Amino acid sequence: MVRSFVGGLELVVNLLKSENKEVLASVCAAITNIAKDQENLAVITDHGVVPLLSKLANTNNDKLRRHLAEAISRCCMWGRNRVAFGEHKAVAPLVRYLKSEDTSVHRATAQALYQLSEDADNCITMHENGAVKGRA
Repeated sequence: MVRSFVGGLELVVNLLKSENKEVLASVCAAITNIAKDQENLAVITDHGVVPLLSKLANTNNDKLRRHLAEAISRCCMWGRNRVAFGEHKAVAPLVRYLKSEDTSVHRATAQALYQLSEDADNCITMHENGAVKGRA
């Protein structure tokens, strides 16, 4: 149904350029749902969703962090998106989300890191940024 609105998916992706954190969190939540459909996910990938989501990764806003991590997790399910998130430097900031006080951020981040970990380079980045605690 979403694809029936000509240009609708492109408009949603372009809302990721907003400066407003509430708008960004809501758009990330919408992308999480839109991307449940593989064809929608292919279309939003073509519209540049990966670099735009990656640019948002250095945020301290927990609401945005939660929805962004969920969107990243869902977008990893298409093509080489999980590799592209690594190339666009989204992995290291996500690891820092684990320091949040918000358990919903932890849950979403764990899902995103799990999806991203399917790529070996992302695993290296996670390890380098402290996702895996060293032994005492």
